[in-house]
Amino acid sequence: SMVGGGSLPGDGLPTYLVSLPRRGRHTAQTVARRLRGLPVPVIARISEDAVLLDPRTVLPEADPLIVKSLHLLAAELR
Repeated sequence: SMVGGGSLPGDGLPTYLVSLPRRGRHTAQTVARRLRGLPVPVIARISEDAVLLDPRTVLPEADPLIVKSLHLLAAELR
């Protein structure tokens, strides 16, 4: 994943990503927008029509909130 702009533009760090592939009629843009609109917003990026989550950017104590948000999203997209 990219470190960011500022003092390290273009630098990256090794990480694993969680990919949420396209599901039925819902585009990656729709899924990402719905994630941002949840009670606990989840910010993701899109690549090759898949929503990507980078766990490197989430504190370990927030993991249960992310899992709950993903369950809410799955229920909404059924």
